[in-house]
Amino acid sequence: MSENLVQILDGNTFVVSDPRGDIEASATDPTGLFSFDTRFLSRWVLTVGGQRLAALSTDDLQYFETRFFLVPGTGTVYVDAKLTVIRRRAVDDGFREQLTILNHDERPVELLVRMDADCDFADLFEVKDALKKKGSYTTRVEDGQLVLAYERDTYRRTTTVSTTEPAEVDEHGLQFTVRIDTHGSWTTDLRVVPDMLGAGGHSLNPRSAAAGGSRRKMRDDLERWISRAPRLTCDWDPLAATYKRSLVDLAALRFAPAIAGARSLPAAGLPWFMTMFGRDSIFTSLQALPFVPDLASTTLRVLGDWQGCRTDDFRDEDPGRILHEMRYGEMTAFQERPHSP
Repeated sequence: MSENLVQILDGNTFVVSDPRGDIEASATDPTGLFSFDTRFLSRWVLTVGGQRLAALSTDDLQYFETRFFLVPGTGTVYVDAKLTVIRRRAVDDGFREQLTILNHDERPVELLVRMDADCDFADLFEVKDALKKKGSYTTRVEDGQLVLAYERDTYRRTTTVSTTEPAEVDEHGLQFTVRIDTHGSWTTDLRVVPDMLGAGGHSLNPRSAAAGGSRRKMRDDLERWISRAPRLTCDWDPLAATYKRSLVDLAALRFAPAIAGARSLPAAGLPWFMTMFGRDSIFTSLQALPFVPDLASTTLRVLGDWQGCRTDDFRDEDPGRILHEMRYGEMTAFQERPHSP
């Protein structure tokens, strides 16, 4: 992936965007909101006064939360911007985005603020292999919310976009008519929520299988994670910083499959491998054993529960064999990929 992309994640849910916070996914581009191997948002583009914004900086608050500082125009130091736009985004059952516009002018401003939204509901393997969808799409406005949906037989996925401030909602996004007083500000909270129903009609709740919850709970969880690990005391600050960052990176890779309850094991990596891999989970758990032994405990239990018990040539399963990869997307649900032990 490009080094310019901004990524936040929690469990199997992650968001990848450009430095402005915008998402404009192509068929083979791993940008968007992904949860359980499905892209639930492939377009998320902000305009103010009909113009795209320029990125000034990005503040990586946590692995699950980031903040974008933007201005209209080119974004160079020579622009005398009268507006500042701040997008604060966190993964939370999909993601939440707090959009704030500050008016630095000596007079009030009236603005049209628009967020374009769309979704291709691509399976992660369809993105990797540039494959076409086989189901049908619907888009509707319901109770002031934009609902994007995809259906193939009994397999259904939906994305719901909502806002706390009044908006004109159409099939392509949300539009706000905003008036900001002199040196004033305007804020709305946007929410993007995925919902899943599997091929057998079974509901899959992203939060039931992903660690965390609200931003405060996730911050508290991260602090507990770090506090339970052995403490490192030394007189060389870079080593202490590296050790703490390593613990945070391990925390970011945690993934709790439904079979594990609230316990976590390590996923293999963003964006293509945010799921359980037998080999990678075992190696990572072994190497992290002196520091965070809970990963190894969960890995052993879950891989043991899913250990091969029969001969299945399609899934390459044999009695006693440990699974390679677990997936939840459309292609796995319809047995077009074998990753379903």
